[in-house]
Order: sequence, then structure tokens, then C-alpha cells
Amino acid sequence: MSNDAIMKQTEEVDIFAEIEPNQKEHIIVALRHSGKNVVGYMGDGINDASALHVADAGISVDTAADVVKEAADLVLLEKDLGVLAKGVQEGRRTFANTLKYVFMALALILEICLVWLVYHYFCHFISLLPKQILLMNLMTDMPEMTISTVT
Repeated sequence: MSNDAIMKQTEEVDIFAEIEPNQKEHIIVALRHSGKNVVGYMGDGINDASALHVADAGISVDTAADVVKEAADLVLLEKDLGVLAKGVQEGRRTFANTLKYVFMALALILEICLVWLVYHYFCHFISLLPKQILLMNLMTDMPEMTISTVT
């Protein structure tokens, strides 16, 4: 089958069954080059290695052949795709908590800078000693660290 025929079929067909290993790779490449799809492929046999390599997300299981595990982007320790969903949820929660921490730390830095600039401009002396800045950082880091336990 030519690449043009495979490209046309990937637009029209939802499920492919009983295909050869080289056809798997051609289908994945065609789906990726269409620009509309992100392709994930799950395989555990040696014939799946090339398809796993060209997919955006290659998924394999721990009991798969060594070649397949090397070609995969992600190796599941359990034969359950629910692990992926849990991983995505945990990653999103971690990312959100990291953003909260960064914004709180940035607010403290801006606060210290503004206080220092205002006092220095109007009062002509150092407003905060290094020990005071460190104490402020320590006192604000405690509430910031609790963010990691918040869901």
C-alpha cells in the first residue's frame, strides 16, 4: 500500500485490525503527519518495536520483550491503563501546587523589593537587615510548604 493510500485511509477509518508490523508504523506516521492527532501506541511484542518508536507516546508493559521496553516511552508495571489516568491526575495536582508555591514566593520577593525601595527612597537608610529578610523568608516558607499536602 502506498503512503497516500494509508494517509487517506487514516482519515476515514477508526479501527485497524490484523495489520502487518510495517503497516502499523506507516499508519502511526500518517496519523502524526496529518497534524490533527497525537498518537499513542501500546504494544508488547517484538513486532511492535518500530511502531512504538515512531509514536508520540509509546506504551509497553513490564512483561514485554526487552526490545519493546527500550523502544517505549513508558513502561507500565501493572497491566492496567488506569495507572496512566492516576499518573496524569497526580502530575496535574503537582503542577498546580508548584505554581501556587512559585506565585507565593514571587509575592514575597516583590514585597521585600517594594519595602526596600520605598524606605530607601523616602528615609535614606537601609530598611531591612539581612537577618530580617531571612526571618521573613522563613516565616513565609512555612505556609508555602503546606501547599504540597493540599489537593
